Amino acid sequence: GAQGSTTAPTLFVPTGPPLATGKSKYLGCAYSTAQAPNFGAYWNSTTPENGGKWGSVENTRGTYNWAEADAAYAQAVATGGPFRFHTLIWGTQQPTWLTTSNLTDAEKLAAINTWFQAIATHFQGKRIDFIDVVNEPTHQPPTGTSGADGGGYLNALGGSGTTGWDWVITSFRLARQYFPTAKLMLNEYSVENEPNRAATYITIANLLKDRGLIDAIGIQGHSFSLAPTSSASIRSNMATLAAANLPLYITEFDLDGATDAQQLADYQRIFPLFWENPAVQGITMWGYRPGHWRTAQGAPLVNDDNTERPSLAWLRTYVQSTVLGTKAASAATAGVFLYPNPAAGGRVSLNLPASLSQQAIGVSLLNALGQTVFQQTLAPSTEANRALALPGVARGLYTVRLQTSAGALSQRLTVE
Repeated sequence: GAQGSTTAPTLFVPTGPPLATGKSKYLGCAYSTAQAPNFGAYWNSTTPENGGKWGSVENTRGTYNWAEADAAYAQAVATGGPFRFHTLIWGTQQPTWLTTSNLTDAEKLAAINTWFQAIATHFQGKRIDFIDVVNEPTHQPPTGTSGADGGGYLNALGGSGTTGWDWVITSFRLARQYFPTAKLMLNEYSVENEPNRAATYITIANLLKDRGLIDAIGIQGHSFSLAPTSSASIRSNMATLAAANLPLYITEFDLDGATDAQQLADYQRIFPLFWENPAVQGITMWGYRPGHWRTAQGAPLVNDDNTERPSLAWLRTYVQSTVLGTKAASAATAGVFLYPNPAAGGRVSLNLPASLSQQAIGVSLLNALGQTVFQQTLAPSTEANRALALPGVARGLYTVRLQTSAGALSQRLTVE
């Protein structure tokens, strides 16, 4: 309410449905008490943010707290989308009793088996669609050197061994034993922006693939990795990661935004690199509202009153309007070009290959918020070059979307 009013302010309530409803890949979110409000109105896949980490579940040995994991699972059931358990093995947020109880390697291995069995027993008769078996193997292996919560059980799992990654292989063998129907995943950050780390990550994935132990590759997708990195570099590293021929999942996506404009620009540049990548089968946001782990950096997509920031409004329109395919929305790949770009003088030329010019094509111009500025239909013609008028179009960044018989194609256009 207004200043001095005794009436509580009215909170915005989204009506849904989830943004990726009807799409071939999911758009989910991390679940926690802070992220729970209105969750089902936006997201159709669920991952417990902290409720599945060993240190959260079994902080005291033999005493299990499943409350947050169960709440996340209930949300997944209500939403009807996939449930991903995060995470079995990691080098931080582990029970401190692992490093303070003078356990032998054999005792630590027995504790790991008990941990896996506890999860399998608790979720018996339920579904775990995906499991992050090992989290951040190149950044946070469970050596125990990161502190009392560092696990300290890498050697109990076989250490580096002959492959250099025997401890990861053992972790996946145990996971396959205890969770035979779940899809088993690695999870790591900064592989989308660091070529050497991406190559190392794929080496691990291939070791697991050769043994039939891995089903998918997780790429976290955090702002600190993505925002400073060029689109070309992200595409190149994603091609490296896709070379293992395993499904890719973006598992912890976020983009900071001290201002609405900066966050929106980053979403418009970066999110399509993953959503339109045919190797990427789903994306999980690592929070979306205040209480987000990067709230101080401006990463939430909604405000304190639940109103949506421009990035979320754009995301809804973009996800719903983008037709996914093996070459999803790749205008350049299809031989479609706009020139000049930037456009000036209220018009732009559209160059079409013969395969497209001889069919009717729907043309839409979308502004930075994903709103349609104008639409028109190009009649079939033998002419490869078409002039598009841009009447009254203000300066700015736009998306030209073409609806063809082969699906939707899009290309960015700057109007000066």
